[in-house]
Amino acid sequence: DIVEYLYGRYARWTPPSAVLGGLSSVVTPLLRPVYGALAPVQAGSTRDDTSGYDAEISLARAEIYEEISRRTVVVYTYDLSPFCSEATDLLRSAGIKFREVSLGSEWLPGLLREPAKRAALLEITGQSSLPHVFVGGESIGGLYSGSPGLLEAMESGRLQRMVEEAREAVRS
Repeated sequence: DIVEYLYGRYARWTPPSAVLGGLSSVVTPLLRPVYGALAPVQAGSTRDDTSGYDAEISLARAEIYEEISRRTVVVYTYDLSPFCSEATDLLRSAGIKFREVSLGSEWLPGLLREPAKRAALLEITGQSSLPHVFVGGESIGGLYSGSPGLLEAMESGRLQRMVEEAREAVRS
């Protein structure tokens, strides 16, 4: 296809799959409430002793703050998610170095290795779906959603500016 050829030959980065974008616009609004309700449950919020849950979330929150403060760009992912793969491919194609933190294979019970970290991301940002991208310690959201969201930040040129500003802040 000519569009793919032109992007591959002349663009600094290649946009993600249009099919995935269309799927996201339909599925994400439907599943967002499910993700939000399930994240704390998977992390153990329904235990009789909530102090253990609270301690785990507090520890996970501290780990997240540590991770996002040490790197210019951090991406929280699932191993099997096509959205996460597209986000990391997009960053790689743009030549942006990042740290990937996988929370497990997928959000489904039994496939999630770090449920407390997912619940902590929800508490910190209001978003439990992945990928979740941070630049300079600030959440920009996921591939298609967020403020502004990875794709929108790439298309507008804002991401490059944010990355450069974050690199400068780390140096000083």
